[in-house]
Amino acid sequence: MQLTLEKLRNKRVGVIFSSGFFGFFAHAGCLKALEELGIRPVGYAGTSSGAIVAAFAAAGMPAEAVSDMLFKLNKKDFWDPEPWYKTAWSVLKLFRGSLGYLEGKRFRDLLDTYLPVKRFEDLTTPCVIVAANLSKKRREVFTTGSIADAVQASGTIPWTFKMKKIDGDYFLDGGLIDKAPVEALRKQVNPQVVIVHYITSYELTENANSFLLKRFSPQSAFRLAMSIERHEHYCAQKELAEQQGAVVIELKPVLPMVTPDHLERGREAFNSSYKFTLDYFKEKERM
Repeated sequence: MQLTLEKLRNKRVGVIFSSGFFGFFAHAGCLKALEELGIRPVGYAGTSSGAIVAAFAAAGMPAEAVSDMLFKLNKKDFWDPEPWYKTAWSVLKLFRGSLGYLEGKRFRDLLDTYLPVKRFEDLTTPCVIVAANLSKKRREVFTTGSIADAVQASGTIPWTFKMKKIDGDYFLDGGLIDKAPVEALRKQVNPQVVIVHYITSYELTENANSFLLKRFSPQSAFRLAMSIERHEHYCAQKELAEQQGAVVIELKPVLPMVTPDHLERGREAFNSSYKFTLDYFKEKERM
């Protein structure tokens, strides 16, 4: 189905921001472009870094405010390692019982400070956030309760952040089990059109067999297999949505790698995604 912007603005549109290591800058660029194009989503969804932008967008925070917040971000704003002696003790125990390295309190403080809406029930635009519930061994779909809890659970990068504990259950990064939750968003808001801002996992962009050239090659191979599985899972959800009549629009910009030590690349990622999104829809208008 060929959708002009005018037709798109009159459809029920859901927006998904995928997981992607420190990809929230790029997601914010996409959000700004969609806002300028006059697309008003009926619901948002996200995992990991995507959960952050999805939550702020659903809470009614303008794209410019989201980007301003992110551009001011410094590593010290979220980097709060546990005391060295705790890490040393974990090493001696071969990390048995270890929950992760960063305490996560600063991350939580950022969410509590900037989120204009605190609970899902108070959102004017629905939001879906996915995390891995390790205790119950299942995918957890958050649509009620504390938004900050859900975002923190979904953004708990393995080894980096301590696992998030909610009501006795431990949670880990949602992107590990549902990179772009198409199914979860469709169940929540039943959109006619799903726009997926998809950050491709780095391992899937490398040359064939490049994992063999890396140190700890078996670990690199494992990471690659995980990325393949997550992508295949997303593709299956996308195919099912299309079979059931939904239109799925994929936005897959080429982005610089943003890391905790190179947050300055975030502005470049934002601009790349912003321009890619605008160009995509403008090109569709000319077809």
